[in-house]
Amino acid sequence: MKYLAIFLTIIGVFLTAQWATSGDDEKSWTGTPQEAFLKSEIVQSYQCTSCHTIGERGGTVGPILNYIGTRRDEAWLREWLADPQLVKPGTKMPNFDLPPAHLDEAVKHLTSMKKPLRTDEILGSDIPLVEKGERLFEDYGCIGCHRLGSQGRFVGPDLTWIGTRKTEDWEQTWLKDPQAFKPGTFMPNFHIPAKGVEAIAAFLHTQQGQHNKESQEWEFRTNFFLGNIDKERGEHVFKRYGCWSCHGESGGGGVRNPNMAPDEMMPGLKKVGNDYTEEQFVMRLQKKVVPEILNSAETAPPFFCPDYGKHMEASELSDLYAYLKSFAPKKNKWRFK
Repeated sequence: MKYLAIFLTIIGVFLTAQWATSGDDEKSWTGTPQEAFLKSEIVQSYQCTSCHTIGERGGTVGPILNYIGTRRDEAWLREWLADPQLVKPGTKMPNFDLPPAHLDEAVKHLTSMKKPLRTDEILGSDIPLVEKGERLFEDYGCIGCHRLGSQGRFVGPDLTWIGTRKTEDWEQTWLKDPQAFKPGTFMPNFHIPAKGVEAIAAFLHTQQGQHNKESQEWEFRTNFFLGNIDKERGEHVFKRYGCWSCHGESGGGGVRNPNMAPDEMMPGLKKVGNDYTEEQFVMRLQKKVVPEILNSAETAPPFFCPDYGKHMEASELSDLYAYLKSFAPKKNKWRFK
């Protein structure tokens, strides 16, 4: 067991060093607030880099913290560090029960880790709308929580295929005020100006799998070290195609789809393994599924299931089914003695 633990530790460090990209790999962090936090007693004592990237070092479980002060204010950070579960039930972030002095120090460091946004400069530039959106996407540090290709994190939905499953109109609605659409969402409101919202939505709509190969290569290396098990591969497929943005994390449901019959809620996927054979499941995903409208006088529901037969490989469909089947309720087996 001792040697196994050492081996797993080495593999974890290797994976982090190779693939924990933050989008700032060429930046020098010398003399920055990020370097100061990385060397602080807080990070050393509570091992923050086990899950978070700070500067160019750290894990991939939690958000990249380099510019956390740009997207979170002092009050939110203090509330989060005091009790993460209260802010986001089910989060992987543990409650460290920080002493007041450590809480104050951590908040001070985190709020200092920010950068001036170039929104006005980008929007005023003479470049195409989609390019403006791409630059804004980078400037707001969206890959701190979202995945695009082989970069970013899995805190929010993967955006590699966002253009195939969401409309520009919905993206604009979401970016204007995430809390208005989904109260309690982890996504902060950046108060992006209307022209910026339009540009980012236009950029996101162009993301229709161009970076898919990068994701697959990253997943191949990761799955190799995780044992290359079908359900583990399927979890990566589930995330890359953004399935949980409509069906909830781990297929748990609870996602609102306005004007969708019968109750405006997208279905969970916990029973897929019991309700469908693999063949039936694959056939369902190989056609576009548009939800039934609750009220014909109102706007159609924004969420629908694309024809994934055009995008997913046969092995990906099979792995996805294995993942969903892994948490399906076990069927009762009646036996008579």
